[in-house]
Amino acid sequence: MKELIDRVEMGFDNPDLGKLILRVSFSLMFLLHGIHKIFAGTAFIQGLFIKAGLPGFLAYGVYLGEVVAPLLIILGLYTRVASVFIMGTCLVVIGLLHTGDLFSLNKFGAWAVEDIGTYLFAAIAIFFLGSGKYAVRPNTGS
Repeated sequence: MKELIDRVEMGFDNPDLGKLILRVSFSLMFLLHGIHKIFAGTAFIQGLFIKAGLPGFLAYGVYLGEVVAPLLIILGLYTRVASVFIMGTCLVVIGLLHTGDLFSLNKFGAWAVEDIGTYLFAAIAIFFLGSGKYAVRPNTGS
């Protein structure tokens, strides 16, 4: 039975396909946030920066973190650098909106910052995994 299970598992052993699926699905979902900001603007985020005592123009960095970086990751172009920008975006969101929630659970028992936390940890995983071989600029080191 173990041999059958091992053979089935080997048939699905494709880390580069896994990297592609992670890169594209994660980036498309993150990109939707950026597309929203293209149409709705950054006034809300500017207000958060100003409230935090920072210049409002920093809000325009959201376009780098939520539009440019996800597109680069989808293409597999400078994947690790782009993931750093997404990590930074996630940390800024946590800092501006969720610092009081870091050690809290929501009414369903989930981590209160689960949504942005999931994006942060996926970006960290992509940073360490790299683009894989299915990319404009592949890395196949592992």
